[in-house]
Amino acid sequence: MTLYTPLHLDWPGCLNVRDLGGLPLTGGGTVRERVLVRSESPSYLTDDGVTAAGAYGLSRIIDLRRPEELEEWPSRLADLPGYLHLPVQGADEPEEGPWVHLYQGLLDRHPELFARALAAVADAPEGPVLVHCAAGKDRTGLVVALALSLAGADVDALADDYEVTNERLAPRYAGRAAEPGYEPPAARRVPPTRQVILGALEHLDSRHGGVEAYLTAGGLTPGHVRALRDRLVG
Repeated sequence: MTLYTPLHLDWPGCLNVRDLGGLPLTGGGTVRERVLVRSESPSYLTDDGVTAAGAYGLSRIIDLRRPEELEEWPSRLADLPGYLHLPVQGADEPEEGPWVHLYQGLLDRHPELFARALAAVADAPEGPVLVHCAAGKDRTGLVVALALSLAGADVDALADDYEVTNERLAPRYAGRAAEPGYEPPAARRVPPTRQVILGALEHLDSRHGGVEAYLTAGGLTPGHVRALRDRLVG
């Protein structure tokens, strides 16, 4: 088994920024560096963090948050030319239930939105593409898992990368837990494990015929699939 060490990026203010370069592929080789980056909301960035993000040469920024989230916590990268707001949920759509049910529900309801997000990765100009939501865990985790799956990523490495977010965000969650009156929903008190993202992919296999068939049904074209694979694998 190929060992994978996530490439964490130092963008002050954000805790959960990493370049997916180096993640192993099932047929050998790895995902290219400076191609796909994941993070939590850039609203956390300090001025130095904004500078660091800009210096990374991002060619596209895909903001997956709901409109009301964007209004309350504006992106500090929204003025960059590659910024796109592509939510994978409807406005005011609830986020309820255990992690695995949340993920399956999002996927079942919105294949066209996930396909649109993947197309935006595939047809971005040359350079790193940043995908983010609020925490960089759930919606980002799904979009990144779909992209990596299409590229032929090792599923164990994909799941390991997903679970890294728990460690990266632990200091922020600890701070929130200490706030008076803070009480997370009962179904969310235990951070999601790697089995959650693996369960989402297994759900796509059993119900939708796999990742590629699911995204194709949502509108992703064969050209997008080829472009995304070429982009990530090179």
